[in-house]
Amino acid sequence: MNLYSNLIPLGWDVFFEQQLDLTNENLKVGRVVGQERDLYRVAFAEEDSSWAQLSGRFRHDHEQSSGSYPAVGDWVVCKNEEHQDRALIQNVLGRRSCFYRKDPGEGVQVVAANMDVVFIVTSMNRDMNLKRLDRYLSMAWDSGALPVLVLSKRDLAGDAESLLQELADTYVGVPIHGVSVFEPSTCEVLKTYLKPGKTVVLMGSSGVGKSTLTNFFLGEDIIKTQNAREDDDRGRHTTTSRSLYRLPEGALLMDTPGMRQLALVDQEEGVQGLFEDIVALANSCRFNDCAHQSEPGCAIREALESGDLQEDRWESYLKLQREVSHQERKNDPQKFVEERKRWKQISKDIRARVKQKGRGGF
Repeated sequence: MNLYSNLIPLGWDVFFEQQLDLTNENLKVGRVVGQERDLYRVAFAEEDSSWAQLSGRFRHDHEQSSGSYPAVGDWVVCKNEEHQDRALIQNVLGRRSCFYRKDPGEGVQVVAANMDVVFIVTSMNRDMNLKRLDRYLSMAWDSGALPVLVLSKRDLAGDAESLLQELADTYVGVPIHGVSVFEPSTCEVLKTYLKPGKTVVLMGSSGVGKSTLTNFFLGEDIIKTQNAREDDDRGRHTTTSRSLYRLPEGALLMDTPGMRQLALVDQEEGVQGLFEDIVALANSCRFNDCAHQSEPGCAIREALESGDLQEDRWESYLKLQREVSHQERKNDPQKFVEERKRWKQISKDIRARVKQKGRGGF
């Protein structure tokens, strides 16, 4: 039996095992499945979990890098002392994927870690905001996970098929599904992403139906939900913390609170991936340094004038690019960019070692 076989149902695989070297018998590895302020719920097996807090040493070593703090989905190394009622988190293993945003201050908040799929949920009623979707999708593309656009409350949409086609034409390459828990057959397609050992996170604004979907997949009402307001069809905020649930089929599902602010940090790769049609147009301009204003041979201006490129989409791209560039130019006291590069390098090194050994995981 593998030493870490009890962790496999929680999403453990060789990617994380390659980073681990536990020589101290008082140390054990677990996954963060819940967070309440400065306390973390850590699962060490399916039926074995406890509350944990950061060790003093960890806080000291990472006080200038909040992006290194544990988040739901992280794998952490903990120390258990008999005289303590809580485990102490000593280390956070390198992340396979990471969805993060700029927090209201100058730091960085990791929203979810080590997910395989990001369900970006928005309702098909009057609450849809395409510019906000651009932000979510840019961050999801950059996270390292697969972004999937889930349009909830399909039963409230007047012409669902037309809206789905419009979004498919805009977000080429992004899987898009219109669903309603009141029409269970429409949700069946989402189950294809919920595979044993895989982690799926639900992202979206407050009241779009994330908690309702979580309850649907769990098969019971674990999370409190509220009906949409009658005056504007908008849902009310219900989830206030992040939690990771194991579904009956064996997948891991994470519900997250709606986020009022969704500021980018350094997710240029995500922006480029979401707007790859615009990037391709820009690369075909006559001049490499084209400013896309009045230069001859500008493919961007030609596409805008012909209608092949919508003005709103172009403006959204420019806004997100400016935001990313602004953040990268600013001094980063928390050195999050360096931390992110370190995570990526860890991922590359581990994949290389796994490939060399000819191992494909559990």
